[in-house]
Amino acid sequence: MMAEGIEEYEKALAVYEKMLAFEMDSLKRSNIHRKVGDICLQIGKIAKNPENCMRAIQAYQKAMEAYTEEPQSIPRARVMRSLGFAYAANADLTNRAEDLKKAIGYWMEALRSFSISSAPWDFAQLQQELGSAFRKLAERENRVENSKNAIAACKEALKVYLPKDNPYQYADVKINLGSAYITLAEASERAKNCKNAITAYDEAMQFYTLNRSPERYSAVKNNLSVAYLSLSEAEDRAENCRRAIQACNEALQVCRPESQPVPYAATQNNLGNAYLTLAECEDGPENCQRALEAYRRALQIYSLEQFPKQYALTQRNLGNVYLILAESDDTAQSCMRAVHAAQEALKVYTLESYPEDWAEAHKILWLAYLTLADIENRAENCLLALDACRERLQLYTEEFQPLKYASCQKDLAITLIKLADTEISANAKAEDCNKAVNACREALRIYDASMHPLEHAEVQMLLWAAYSALAEVEDRAGNCQRSIEACERAIELYEGRCPEEAADAKKNLGYSFITLAETEDAAENCLKAIEACESAMEYFTVEKAPLEYADILKDMAFAYVSLARVQDKEECCKTALKAYKKAFKIYCGTSARMEVEGDPGAAEVRNLAEKCHRSMVACKGVLKAAKRNRHPTIA
Repeated sequence: MMAEGIEEYEKALAVYEKMLAFEMDSLKRSNIHRKVGDICLQIGKIAKNPENCMRAIQAYQKAMEAYTEEPQSIPRARVMRSLGFAYAANADLTNRAEDLKKAIGYWMEALRSFSISSAPWDFAQLQQELGSAFRKLAERENRVENSKNAIAACKEALKVYLPKDNPYQYADVKINLGSAYITLAEASERAKNCKNAITAYDEAMQFYTLNRSPERYSAVKNNLSVAYLSLSEAEDRAENCRRAIQACNEALQVCRPESQPVPYAATQNNLGNAYLTLAECEDGPENCQRALEAYRRALQIYSLEQFPKQYALTQRNLGNVYLILAESDDTAQSCMRAVHAAQEALKVYTLESYPEDWAEAHKILWLAYLTLADIENRAENCLLALDACRERLQLYTEEFQPLKYASCQKDLAITLIKLADTEISANAKAEDCNKAVNACREALRIYDASMHPLEHAEVQMLLWAAYSALAEVEDRAGNCQRSIEACERAIELYEGRCPEEAADAKKNLGYSFITLAETEDAAENCLKAIEACESAMEYFTVEKAPLEYADILKDMAFAYVSLARVQDKEECCKTALKAYKKAFKIYCGTSARMEVEGDPGAAEVRNLAEKCHRSMVACKGVLKAAKRNRHPTIA
């Protein structure tokens, strides 16, 4: 059917092109060029061929030549409108923002002739097209400004299209308006703009009902799913995910792969997104499997050859599902599947054509390789993660998307710290740690403590980790002190905001003071370590977090053992022994319970119990020796 349609257009085109060989006045020639443009544009849309769109543009430009002396004539405005259509169609095929800008420019120029009072229907049509074009442009650049322009254009069109007189035009503009609000929500006032989008879609649904217009009903339901999913990022996460799933399922009542393959695939992709987001709230493995099934159904339609952009997007989504599955089940295999999905997406995404999507695919690669590094080939996978992270820094700079630049620098620091742990030589480890410190400093240039307190605190904790690792190979006292300073800055920001993170930071602070005590001011630093541990245990209680409580007890016991070397030896060893006994009891009980539940982490907890037991034996030995010294045996 498509080939037959194109063949008929080609026949008509041949006739008009022959007519251009005859002598005629400029207005008649202009009219024929405009008809040639119309035909080329239709062929371009049917065949999805940019070359025919460009032929249409050239024909319309020739048609414009007749009106150079009448800048505000109606015929000239009609050609300008057609030029806008051609550039907009070419933008859909080439993903070029420049073509959208040209379309917008021509339509804005045409509006000088088509005012709401003199030509209301032409005015409304152009405003509707402007709404769509500005919304598409907003997805590429200046999201807030262009989204607001799209919303304003839709509202202008609604001054003409009234629900009573023009119900379907009114509904179509409401759909465009909803999509503009969704685009704006990604950058500004998410909850408010998502709710505005939902309201607009609901108003369109009054006219596009299931019985009256099933295909449009299905399309609006699909858009509603996007709105609810976006809203879930701002409030009522699980509930709005469920609403998105319901909207998708209602759309799929009508949208079938046989009759509407492309809308069907789009809805399946959105269904997968909704299940993926819901998996982060509840029933993780089950909802991840549902997401996988939806994405796989979408990929039955979205082939790499026919729908490269949609294929890449769905593969990227698959990568995200596998990353979540890697947290709970067959981590290595899930990570490798995530890597494969990201690599498939990168067959389409390039830095030049799809920079943001390209960067997101590399982020999946980074996290997959970093997770794999905890299981196998630690050094090799850390280096692969490092490469993926550095790729993203080709796009994000301090000037362009500074927050994403800071996030990349943070990820770079995480990777370098993990890589440092694999190094054999002290020089290589020091080099990795110093690079991690530099990455943290870059991130902190963006994450100002007053504007981004939690992000700033998180990077300070990475600085703590980098300096702590660096202290193992050079300037032990100096780097311990730097790690302590970073940790204390993080605690200041976490206090009152994130009690768990504050307590965790205090636990790490205790570790650093213990390490510093081995180099200088042993008594003072051991006492500071004990104080930090006691403060951490105010949050990590034995009832709330038994393993964390036991870990802190073990660290505190070690601090007392270290303190025993310089003061109150016997008393400190007694206190250390009590702490080790408590930790040992918790580790034993927890590991036994984990073994019954089949938890693979049971072996690690059992190992901690054994370490505690060895430390208990050592403490008892010290106390026995002290007792013998108090009561020596007389021969």
